[in-house]
Amino acid sequence: MPDSRWRNFALVVRRALRQPFSVLALGAGLVTTLVMLNGWPFAVSVAAALGYAAMKLRDEGFIRAALDEARESRLRSERRNRTFRIEELDIESRVKMKAIVKLQKEIAEDVANSPVDEVAAGLADTVEQTERVVDRALAMAQKRRELERFLMKSEPSAIEARIRALESKLSTETDPVRRSEAESALAAKKRELDDYRAIRQASARVLDQLDSIECSFSSLRSQLVRIKSSGIDEWTAANTELQSELGDISTAVGVVEQSIEEALQVRGG
Repeated sequence: MPDSRWRNFALVVRRALRQPFSVLALGAGLVTTLVMLNGWPFAVSVAAALGYAAMKLRDEGFIRAALDEARESRLRSERRNRTFRIEELDIESRVKMKAIVKLQKEIAEDVANSPVDEVAAGLADTVEQTERVVDRALAMAQKRRELERFLMKSEPSAIEARIRALESKLSTETDPVRRSEAESALAAKKRELDDYRAIRQASARVLDQLDSIECSFSSLRSQLVRIKSSGIDEWTAANTELQSELGDISTAVGVVEQSIEEALQVRGG
């Protein structure tokens, strides 16, 4: 049995064993066993609880409920973890990420509270996409923190001063060996300054992208709020537009992610 099926099997059984029937049966069996000092009552109660679980494994509604419960538990755990990660960001990134998370939550609630049942199912993928965008935005913000730490330790004014000094030296140096050494040092310092500027630019682009995501999410939510009709066709048309906009957001995030990775490689080098 594949791992996913074993996991689903375990989720259903665990939920069945938490139901009132199972709890009462196991509790009664344990108490009877303690009173009678005989293990048979508890063994019978365990068999009854397992029989109940086996019956529930054939109940499609119960299985869906168990999987939904597990998914909600996982999402709550991920959101708690996300909250801790956001609090570790710099002030600017933290403010933007909190705004993005708030808007994403409102989008999810708008979909869940839609006037027709088909909407929640039809827009489920859209909500999941917004969740993925939030995760990517947070990952970018965390990498920006690494870049900012590097920038805080660097002194561009000192690099620029060293470049000017080397250029001045080259203008009067006539010895071939010393001139070659000065030229190598100057080239290295110019590369260092270029790297610093690339890292600073990448860091700034993260904030710009976070701001863009916040604006895009605000626009997405406005579109959902504007849809007052209970007609599924209108919701479906809106979802097509939302999907297109989320695709554009994902592409833009990908570009910034690439620039961050390049900046991190420069920093590492």
